[in-house]
Amino acid sequence: MTSWQSTVKIDERADVHPSVILEGNVSIGPYCKVEAGTVITGNVTVGDHTHIACNVTIRGRNTIGSYVQIYDNACIEGGRGSGVGTAKEADRSIIGNGAWINHSATLHGCQLSEGAIIGINVALDYNCKIGKGAVVTNGSACPVDTVIPDDCVAEGVPAKITKRNITDEDRLQILGLVPSARVRYFGGRYEEAMRENKSR
Repeated sequence: MTSWQSTVKIDERADVHPSVILEGNVSIGPYCKVEAGTVITGNVTVGDHTHIACNVTIRGRNTIGSYVQIYDNACIEGGRGSGVGTAKEADRSIIGNGAWINHSATLHGCQLSEGAIIGINVALDYNCKIGKGAVVTNGSACPVDTVIPDDCVAEGVPAKITKRNITDEDRLQILGLVPSARVRYFGGRYEEAMRENKSR
């Protein structure tokens, strides 16, 4: 029986709450903020300027980009291994730069392109692919292997595409804000705060 090794690397410019559990091969990049009660376990890489809020669970194989927002109680897991169920290849959990994952969303081995938006209580089953700037609206559910193209809105259970070629004006109407601007704003704020604390 071999002992399980854990290698955790937290950039000195990151802000990780003392109650956070990090276990496995975990890397947290500069100017990230990880809030109380979050658990990150497995092979997980987090880019820079990313915000992970309270009580988030991230486990398995996950690559999370920069300027990503993941809100309270979200659950992100790496998905199935090769040959498990209908998976011919292992699922890949990749969260692209600038993605926005709202409260209590659940993602199983999914791929989010740059600026993809996942609403409150959304469920993405295994191997879903959400395109650049696409929106999956609150309470929607995507079955296994769902593909939502770039700049589309998907809603319902199961989620169906209801609008294509959306702009930031559409995102503002749907969400009440433009996530791509918000993630950049808060990423900058976290960096400012961390630089200020370090200089004291």
